[in-house]
Amino acid sequence: MTVIVRKASTFFGRIVLSDSEQNGLLLSEQDKLIFSVKKSLNEDDSDQDYVICKVLTADNEFQGGYVFELSPEDTNIPTGRYFYDIAIQRENGEFYHVTIPDEFIIKQSISRRKD
Repeated sequence: MTVIVRKASTFFGRIVLSDSEQNGLLLSEQDKLIFSVKKSLNEDDSDQDYVICKVLTADNEFQGGYVFELSPEDTNIPTGRYFYDIAIQRENGEFYHVTIPDEFIIKQSISRRKD
C-alpha cells in the first residue's frame, strides 16, 4: 500500500499483525516492529541510508494494532518518492518482513499555518 505524507507534517499509522489464517498477533515484551523508509531499494544500502526509522514495541499496542507517529521533523525531507517496509525482530533473534517494499511519497504542502 502506497503511503502519501505531506512534507513537514504529522502522520499517524497503525499496523495490525496477523498470521496466515488472519488471527491477530501481538508482540512479546522484547520484540520490535521496525518501520523503515529509504530513498532507494539498493541491496547495498546501509543503515545510514534510512531517512526514517521507527521502532515499535509491545508498549505501542492499541486495540490489537501498533500505532506509530511521524513528526513534522521526521517528514521534513525532500519531496519525492521513497520506499518503506515493515519487519519484526523477535526476542529470540528471528527477523522477518511483514510487508513487501512499497512506495512512501512526500508531497509538498500548500497551506501554511497562519498566526
